[in-house]
Amino acid sequence: MRKPLEGKNIMIIGAGVGGLSMGILLRNLGYHVTLVEKNQLPGGLMRSYIRRGIDCPVGVHYVGALGPDEPLGKMFHVLGISVKDLFFPMGEGGVIDRYLFDDFVFDLPVGIDAYETNLKKTFPGEEDALTALMKSLREIAGSMKGSSFLLHPADPFQNMDYFRPMGELLDELRVSARLRAVLAVPCQLIGVPLCDCPVIFHHMVTSVYLFSSWRLKEGGSRMADAFTKRFSEEGGHLLVNSAVREICLHAGQVSGVILETGEKIPADAVVAAIHPKILLGLLPQNALRASLRERIFTLEETDGVLAVQASLDADVHEEFSYNLYRLHYDSRGEIEDGIFYQMRETGDPSTRLLSIITRSPYRDWSSWEHTVSGKRSTMYYEKKLLSAYDLLKKAEAIYGPLKNFRILDVFTPLTLRDYMNCPEGSCYGVKRSARQLLKIASLNHLPIGGLYLAGQNALAPGVMGAMLSSFYAVRQMIGEQRFAAEFERKL
Repeated sequence: MRKPLEGKNIMIIGAGVGGLSMGILLRNLGYHVTLVEKNQLPGGLMRSYIRRGIDCPVGVHYVGALGPDEPLGKMFHVLGISVKDLFFPMGEGGVIDRYLFDDFVFDLPVGIDAYETNLKKTFPGEEDALTALMKSLREIAGSMKGSSFLLHPADPFQNMDYFRPMGELLDELRVSARLRAVLAVPCQLIGVPLCDCPVIFHHMVTSVYLFSSWRLKEGGSRMADAFTKRFSEEGGHLLVNSAVREICLHAGQVSGVILETGEKIPADAVVAAIHPKILLGLLPQNALRASLRERIFTLEETDGVLAVQASLDADVHEEFSYNLYRLHYDSRGEIEDGIFYQMRETGDPSTRLLSIITRSPYRDWSSWEHTVSGKRSTMYYEKKLLSAYDLLKKAEAIYGPLKNFRILDVFTPLTLRDYMNCPEGSCYGVKRSARQLLKIASLNHLPIGGLYLAGQNALAPGVMGAMLSSFYAVRQMIGEQRFAAEFERKL
């Protein structure tokens, strides 16, 4: 554990959910905080955008564990952000997600007990394997609801079996390919294949949505504005349209940052709520030893995504209260490809919004790698449109003919790369694979005084991972004893 920070002036780079959460927490503790964001508006992947009057989501389609006794709900409470103002619970009909395979359908229900019941009903004859799996799932879920999950993060997860690949565990249990395919879906949600996804991340993702699942009442912009408002209410200083050119060091200690404008802002500490590879470019070349720079530079990324937003006729297309996944698996139960669908109401009662997301490797768009958004060739836009029409055609196999559909927007890994400043346009960031766990762990111990990491690339992907990283970074900054004293009562 690092020595607690002595200074009070903190600079945070990146105003996504991780950076904003960090800023709110630090202001609440009495630190002077400046948050720098390169884009025009704060919010990162939280923030949605408007096309033809319709609010289109980017990174928040649904989230889990927002209940008052659940981890994300507890963090919202500490930050002073109302869950009920922003979200409504899913699962009224008993289903959160519906997995559509070629040969069977599986419904992800609300609650761990219901999940076990559905699994054993769908896969008779595999009760012993499922009993073993549910035991470890319940252990991790129980730890996530305990206070140690936020106050003392290393304490609940001492079992080294949690860090082995999920696929290896399923091999030992000799589960069927069909069961493997169902269990592989949570791995897809963080961009890691089943064969390489640590058991702990599989179980954490699964538990989060089984605790409770929630959709935004309006749009992601309202969520981004709620976080920004809380930061402002706490007295934080936000700079938008302000990219950082360099992090300044003196004698191995952070001394401030230099903006692209040339302005230097002194700081006692810098929190990088950005991708670690982007962080490398902000540090002096000799700040880290060559082997550590290489370790960070060679971190493997999760694949990017292609997303389509389309409006449909509400008279024909009803809102679905659950999400749909169309999935294909191989002979071993590994997911070969999959498509996520969400049908939502819009502000216009005559219109529905259909959001479609599928995996799209960065290499598929490499012909335009050296271009920027808004300045790409006609061939790029033609490829985007052809890909969108192909996905809409596949959607008709589920929803029937799409009446009066209109493509509102299509974004690719290059879009996310330019917007989020992540090297390969992945909305999940660094791949949390079993093979990379030790490399990723080294990010939490960079040998530079006053430098901390937050955001989804620091700990885990998604809203919960990004917010957790902020709590853990604050814990590093102020020390374990003060952290427990400040937050135990609130949690």
